[in-house]
Amino acid sequence: MQQLTLIERYFEHLLPASYRTFLASNSSSPNDDILLYNASNVIERNHCYETKTYAPGFINIGDDGGGMAFILSLTAADPMVYRVDHGSMDPQYAELVAHSFSQWLADGCPVVEE
Repeated sequence: MQQLTLIERYFEHLLPASYRTFLASNSSSPNDDILLYNASNVIERNHCYETKTYAPGFINIGDDGGGMAFILSLTAADPMVYRVDHGSMDPQYAELVAHSFSQWLADGCPVVEE
């Protein structure tokens, strides 16, 4: 739980409830195509991609290994999942992947919304 508090301090915002639950469970990525960051590397990955600078109000939760990041808004309890190029990290150019993080996770994290 201490790691979750550090993440929330880093972002100066509480984590979305559904994402916080995922991190607290120490779950791994549900498929081989998506890497969802765990609580021990979320800050490092977001610092590396400068999420707070280029996507303020969002958190980078993982990637597809091919240059695309998965981001969530920090303002919803069960936020939508977006995919954005790591090169820009600009939510303006993000593509909607799922209408809720918890459902996306339950569905095995498909890359394209069905």
